[in-house]
Amino acid sequence: MSAEHSGELSKHETELRAWMSEWYDHAFAIGFIRPPFILDDATALRLEGYFNVGLTPAEGVSAIFGVVH
Repeated sequence: MSAEHSGELSKHETELRAWMSEWYDHAFAIGFIRPPFILDDATALRLEGYFNVGLTPAEGVSAIFGVVH
């Protein structure tokens, strides 16, 4: 039985959720977000892309909220 059908998370999803939790904590700690924060689908997909290419959660915060030059 695959993880998808057993109700268990895949390794990728487990690591992604941990990464996103660290991203949230960092974004909150430096004042970019405040609870309740609702993550929209487009931003979630961007964050997953940042995770997939190896950015740290702090780098992900900068990529989402940073100033574009």
